[in-house]
Amino acid sequence: MFCFFPFFCFFFSFLAQNTVPNMAYPLSTSSRWIVDENGQRVKLACVNWPSHLQPVVAEGLSKQPVDAVAKKIVEMGFNCVRLTWALDLMTNETLANNVTVRQSFQSFGLKDDIVGFQTNNPSIIDISLIEAFKKVTLAFEFDQQGS
Repeated sequence: MFCFFPFFCFFFSFLAQNTVPNMAYPLSTSSRWIVDENGQRVKLACVNWPSHLQPVVAEGLSKQPVDAVAKKIVEMGFNCVRLTWALDLMTNETLANNVTVRQSFQSFGLKDDIVGFQTNNPSIIDISLIEAFKKVTLAFEFDQQGS
């Protein structure tokens, strides 16, 4: 491999070869690999769950409880979730902290989805959008084997 900046190539290759896995977390990196706390390589099998669309809430939660969705994802053999998020949720404090899930759905005239949330995820419907995002992320507890 040709390197335009030999010093940086040497420096980064030195770092990669001499990095000790961080044992404070279940997963860390060793060179180019993701490893578990025993230093064994881990293969991630990820699923994408959109939550970046206009209501700024994870899709499908008006249809099923968040725990049921999380359980199904694990049953299907996935060991990671890529939960997308709207940039506005992280850059607009008013949207993130002052708008509830109910208000977000009301603003788009999604009355059926509000009823679905009240039925399937009543603990989420009246919390702020950022708290709803956090609640969805906490629904996933994968062990090191991904089950």
